[in-house]
Amino acid sequence: MAGRLDGKRAFITGASSGIGRATAVRFGREGARIGLVARRQGELEAVAAEIRDQGGEALVLPADVSREDQVEHAVARLVDAWGGLDVVVGVAGIELIEGGDARVDQLELSAWQATIDVNLTGMFLTCKHGVRALRASGGGAVIVTGSPTGLYGLALSEHAYSASKAGCHGLARVMANEYARDNIRVNVVVPGFIDTPINAPVFADPTVVDEICATIPARRPGTPDEVAAMMVWLASDEASYAVGGFFVVDGGQTAV
Repeated sequence: MAGRLDGKRAFITGASSGIGRATAVRFGREGARIGLVARRQGELEAVAAEIRDQGGEALVLPADVSREDQVEHAVARLVDAWGGLDVVVGVAGIELIEGGDARVDQLELSAWQATIDVNLTGMFLTCKHGVRALRASGGGAVIVTGSPTGLYGLALSEHAYSASKAGCHGLARVMANEYARDNIRVNVVVPGFIDTPINAPVFADPTVVDEICATIPARRPGTPDEVAAMMVWLASDEASYAVGGFFVVDGGQTAV
């Protein structure tokens, strides 16, 4: 059977671990060719090997998303290799749970800037150069990874992270309106409490995990692959009328 993403060329940031990695592997199974973007080349090579072992095609594109020259170069390499671009997925992000994020009166400028540089500026640069390639290719899909913290004030002592994700949401909304006329669909995926490396400090304490799960109707954390499944649908032609939406994958956490 043909995959839902057969023939599509995708650019995925944060592809070395967590949701980004799961999305890249899932895209490969669905027939896409994937440009893998992250800072750690060794981990990207491992993801590429997994995709190729399953019959897929992947291109390793080491880049720091906060550096415009590196993002521009990565997009150009993909376009040169495959003749265009169809899907942009922005997943790369940091969450300084134990590294400086704090309530605003205690938040150091360095922690704020580091978070904004990767999470918001990195998303802007990914979209800037990704959308240029999509327009040149005749259209496509952009998927921005959001967060419940950007919708509600629920991440106590994570003021920089919350602000960065709210910024991504605002960027996605105006992009959705602006680029729909160019045959580019922009949507946001909002993962909830997902078992990923970025949340490792939280998952290290079973008591905290239990407390969080008690607030989730599904009563459990989510998996990266469950988020990746939503990414696949939004990247596919099945989602042709999905524009400017926020697609929540959180076990019902933000519904209560």
